[in-house]
Amino acid sequence: MFSSKGKTVQQQVYVNEVVESATSPTATPSRFTRLVLCLLLSAVAVIPFYFFGRPQHGNKEWHLQMPITHDMHLHLEQMKSFYNGLAAGVIYPRWEEDTNRGFGAPTTSYYPPGIYYLTSAFYALSHHWLFALLCTHLLMMIASAVAFLLYIRQYVSPKAALLAMTAYIFLPYHLTDQYQRGAMAELLGFIWMPLMLYFGERLLRRRKVDENGQAPLPTINTLLLLAGLATTYSAFLWSHPPTAYQFSLAFGLYITIMAAMRKDFKGLLQVGCAIALGVLLAAAYLYPAAAEQDLIHHEYVSETWPYHSTYIFVHHLPYSEAGGFFRLLDATWIFGVLVVLVCGAFFFFFARRFAASELKEKALLWSLVGGFVSFMMIKYSAPLGRHIPKIDIGVFTWRMLAISTFVVAAFVGLCAHLGADKINLKNSQRLAFSVTAWVIVIGGSIFSIVAVARPMIYAPSFVPSPEHVNLAMIPYAAPESPLDFPHLDRALLTQGKGEVEIVKWLPQSRELRVVLSEPDTLFIRTFNFPGWTASVNGQPATLKTGAVLKEINLDLPAGQYDIKLDYLNTPSRQHGERATQIGALLLLLLLGAGVVQHIRSKKIEATKPQPAQAQR
Repeated sequence: MFSSKGKTVQQQVYVNEVVESATSPTATPSRFTRLVLCLLLSAVAVIPFYFFGRPQHGNKEWHLQMPITHDMHLHLEQMKSFYNGLAAGVIYPRWEEDTNRGFGAPTTSYYPPGIYYLTSAFYALSHHWLFALLCTHLLMMIASAVAFLLYIRQYVSPKAALLAMTAYIFLPYHLTDQYQRGAMAELLGFIWMPLMLYFGERLLRRRKVDENGQAPLPTINTLLLLAGLATTYSAFLWSHPPTAYQFSLAFGLYITIMAAMRKDFKGLLQVGCAIALGVLLAAAYLYPAAAEQDLIHHEYVSETWPYHSTYIFVHHLPYSEAGGFFRLLDATWIFGVLVVLVCGAFFFFFARRFAASELKEKALLWSLVGGFVSFMMIKYSAPLGRHIPKIDIGVFTWRMLAISTFVVAAFVGLCAHLGADKINLKNSQRLAFSVTAWVIVIGGSIFSIVAVARPMIYAPSFVPSPEHVNLAMIPYAAPESPLDFPHLDRALLTQGKGEVEIVKWLPQSRELRVVLSEPDTLFIRTFNFPGWTASVNGQPATLKTGAVLKEINLDLPAGQYDIKLDYLNTPSRQHGERATQIGALLLLLLLGAGVVQHIRSKKIEATKPQPAQAQR
């Protein structure tokens, strides 16, 4: 009954059937079919949003418009400022010029700039911000679907993987981030989560053995896997550190348990090294954001949205009108918990004995991660959460619904895969798994349509704000209410003893010509934030800070002056950029060595005698 390798004949037949079905052209959707399905489903999920909303004046017309969401006013102004900085030739624009009544803010020194590179690219092509937003949302959805498909396809059949991908696209929290929250940066996390697991798991993967007892060369070698994980984690940090931190907790738990199960602590160390390299690659953003946080009103976020008041079913937030949104979050959490409980129970009662070892492992790990993040979103986790360093970085506990979305979609793939197991499962068991997979997909999609998308059809259409204020980014010494500031010219003389001409005014560079008949003080409508430097007639000059508005002042005697202002890096920003440069060099070395190793491996494999030749 048992083969020489300890496998039952029945299990070997099952493995052969799975391999045959996976490689059969009649059973497996082609790559073109998968691509078309991915594009079509992503378009169905994303594009309707841009025809929703109720105009404030006149009748509804069929043209690009979108409803008001929680964060889009913030994002639109920040993406405009970031694009202006890029257009001025700055690779990493850190100063938001027009916010806070024109006094500016160091926004992208603290808020992750990753999403704004993407929106700027689409705006440069279209010169239409709404179309650029549509393209950005669509590309993010397509990329997240492809990333999830790449991950889940390692463990389940092609058809099961496509169904799981469909779930990943249409599950409620994924669409909530677009349709109700307008959380542009957070949506990028749906791309990086499956990719981090894809590379991290492969670093821990068991080596399979061929007929001669030799381990074959891996398709992707360790160096390339290290580079992939480091790049992906760095991209996550550049995209949205709150969700990156929350996923890091889940990822660390997942990988540590997986390494313990496989007794592969060398692989765990490799994962840790890749994560460290990812942090180094993001240091240009992370280090100054941490080192210079006391220069702004960073406590505004934690005081306005205290982390431990954002638990599911609690929601002690100042949003009396947002009860429907919080009920949506509660229902989404319940949906995720039920899926994890039902799918986990089904697997361990019906399929655990028959499924491949990797499927057993994945079902256990997905259940643990799903249970962990679900627990961390309720108030009973507070005693544990208070001992996790910097957990309030996540701001909202319910952001972990993104992780439970991944777990639910992964279980859809597992159930659909087991629903096709004609060898080991009874018809009733296969039916139970298949029905479960389809119920999750259809039920989750209906949930999204009714509770996420439908309310936004009647929401007021988005209209850009006449003024943009970012209270969290105001310099700490400045007044806290920019809307109380007077409307002032960009540059003026406080005593009016001459004339001021603006020669150039860019987000991070200004040139002025001043002619004075008597000594006077030049007022520049820009917060005097660390990094601003000045030169007068080519010589360095000392900037003063206004007593009330904390703007840039420059005392000048009578005469004619050419004045130049530049927003330059502080020592902290310089250290961060050097660290990122070192990280980029290490990454290039890893990639180069990995490619060379891969080419050598292919050559060695090509020179080996084929089985038929070996027999002769």
